[in-house]
Amino acid sequence: MRPLLLFLCLTLTTPNLIAQEIKIIPDSLKKYSHEDFRQKAYRNQNNPHLSYLYLKSNILKAENENNDREIVYGYDLFAEVFNEFNEKLKYSDTAIGIANEKYPKSLPYLYFTRGNIFYSKSKLKEASNCFLIASNYKISLPILKNKIDYSIGLIKKTQGNYKEAIPIYEKCVVNAKKTKDPNYLRYLFGLAELYHRVDRTYLSEEFTNKGIEDCKIYELGDFYTPYFIANRGKNYFQRKKYNKAIIDLKNSLKSIKENDDFSNHSENCFYIAECYTALNKNEKAISYYKKVDSIFKLKNNISLLTIEAYNKLIDYYKTKNSYKDVIYYSDQFIKADKLLDDDYKYITSKVSKNYDIRKVILSKQKTITSLNNDKAISTYIIVILIIGLVLLGVLFYLKNKHKQKEIVKQREFFELYLREKELQKNNVEEQIDTLVKKTSLSNIDANVIKHISDSLKKFEIGNEFLNSELTIDILAYKFKTNSNYLSKVINETKGVNFTQYVNTLRIKYIIGKLETEKKYLNYTIQGLSEISGFNSSQTFTRAFINCTKMNPSEFIKQVKIVINS
Repeated sequence: MRPLLLFLCLTLTTPNLIAQEIKIIPDSLKKYSHEDFRQKAYRNQNNPHLSYLYLKSNILKAENENNDREIVYGYDLFAEVFNEFNEKLKYSDTAIGIANEKYPKSLPYLYFTRGNIFYSKSKLKEASNCFLIASNYKISLPILKNKIDYSIGLIKKTQGNYKEAIPIYEKCVVNAKKTKDPNYLRYLFGLAELYHRVDRTYLSEEFTNKGIEDCKIYELGDFYTPYFIANRGKNYFQRKKYNKAIIDLKNSLKSIKENDDFSNHSENCFYIAECYTALNKNEKAISYYKKVDSIFKLKNNISLLTIEAYNKLIDYYKTKNSYKDVIYYSDQFIKADKLLDDDYKYITSKVSKNYDIRKVILSKQKTITSLNNDKAISTYIIVILIIGLVLLGVLFYLKNKHKQKEIVKQREFFELYLREKELQKNNVEEQIDTLVKKTSLSNIDANVIKHISDSLKKFEIGNEFLNSELTIDILAYKFKTNSNYLSKVINETKGVNFTQYVNTLRIKYIIGKLETEKKYLNYTIQGLSEISGFNSSQTFTRAFINCTKMNPSEFIKQVKIVINS
C-alpha cells in the first residue's frame, strides 16, 4: 500500500509525473528486488505514472549496484512497457547503446524487443532487420532463439512466402516441445496455419487436431483453442464443408476479437464471407467482406489474402449499378494495395498478388466516366419527371377528392352500423320470443325446438362457430338432432340460413375484438379471417360487407378514428 500512497501524493502535487525526474528510490521501494520492479511495471502498464515510478526505481537500484546487466534490461523494460512508440524506440536505443559497451551478450534479446516494437506498428522492414540482426548473434537460450526464428518466419509468412516459413516453424515446434517452451502452442498453431495456406490440408488438419488436444494440457490452452478451431474452420472451407466451416469460424470470432487480434479477426471474416459466397448467400457474404474493410479503416491492416475482399465488393456493387459504392471500394482497394507495397517492397522485388491493381484503377475511371454520362442523361430525365410529377399531382388531387367523398360515405355507413347495433341490442330478446312462436315450426315437437334453441345459445356463448371445419351436419350431430330440424329452427328463429347465421356470428365476434382489443386493429385481413373461422379472406370480406355495408379495412380505419378521438 505504501508505494501506492506515495504515487497518489505525487500525482496530486504534480500533474505529469513522467515529466518529473525521480533521482532517488522512495523509501517504501528500497527493499524491492529487480524482479519485483519488473512485475510491478508489467502489472501497471495501463497506468503510465505508476509504471514509470517502478521502472525508474529499478534503473536507480541497478546504477547504485553498478549492475550493468540490470541497467541494460532496465532500459529494455522501459521499451517493452511504455505505450508511446517514439518513447519505446528511445529507451530501446539507450539499452542497445549501453549493451554494446558493457553487456553485449544481451544484444540478441534487445534487438528482438526492438523488432517487436516495429512489428506492432506494421513497420515490417524495420522489424525484419532487427530480427535478422538478433539471429546473427550467438544465442545461448533455446527459448530466445526460438522466438527470434519464429519472428523471422512470421515476416516471411506475412509477405506470402509460406514455403520458406514452414521449415522455420517446424524447427520451432520441435525445439519448443523438447525445451518445454511456453510458446509451443503459438508455434504449433503457426505451422498448422501455414500448411493450410499451401493447400496441404491433411497436414494442417493433423496439427490442428493435435493443437486442440494439447490446449487441454498446456497453460495457455484457453487462449489458443479459438485459434485452432478457426483453423479447423478454414480446413473445412478447403474441404468444401461450408456450413461446418462457418460454425467454427463464427465460434472463434468473438474470442479473437476480444484479444484485439485484428489480423486474424479480419481473416476469419474473409473466410466466413467466402463460405457464404460458395453457398450463394450473397447478402450475408457481403456483410462479412465489409467487416474486412472496416478493420482496414480502423486498424490500417490488410493482407494478401484479405485484400481480395475488395474484388468481391466491387463486383457485387457493379451488379447493383451502385456507382458510389464501386468508386468507394475501388479507392479502398488502391489504398490497401499501396499499404501492401509499402510493407513488402523492401523484402522482395515482386509481391505475389492475385489481382491487377491497374485494372482496378481503369475500372474506377470507367465508372466515373459512366457516372458523368449518366448525370447528363439524368438531367433530361429530371425534366421529364417534373412534367410527369405535375400530371401526377393533378391526378392525385382528383383521386384524393374522390377518396374524401368515399370516406364520408364510409363514415355514414359506420354510423348506421352503430345505430343498428344499438337497436339490435335492445330488441334481440323480443325478436327471438316472437320468432319462436312462428307457426312453421308447429310440426316439430316443442321440446325439440327448446333443446335446439338452448344448444344454439351454448354454441354462441362458447364461440364454437370459430371452427373453420363447421357444417350443419356436424352441428346437428353435436346437438343430437337432425340437420333438417336444425335448419328449420335456425331459419325461423334467426331469420337466416345456416351459412348466413354462422358467418354473422363470426363477423360479430371479430368486430367485438376490433372494438375492444387494440392489437387486432394491426392484424392483416388474412389474419382476421383465420381468427374468425373463415377459410379465405375473400369469403370473410364478403360476409363483413353483408353485415356492416363496409369492407374490413374501412371499418378498422373508422374504429381507429373513434379510439383516437
